[in-house]
Amino acid sequence: MPKYIGESKVPVMEFCEYCWEVLNEDGTCPTEGCVHNDLMDEVHEDETTSPTQL
Repeated sequence: MPKYIGESKVPVMEFCEYCWEVLNEDGTCPTEGCVHNDLMDEVHEDETTSPTQL
């Protein structure tokens, strides 16, 4: 599902902040070996395996 700004019906394009390629629908970068994808994997792992804080 594309993102929109306010009431606009014009979709917003999202770019990789490292290589400036247009991101895929799932938010990954199409460039093989891009740091963006590695960082996304680390964040996803942190969200699923982080210990609970007391």
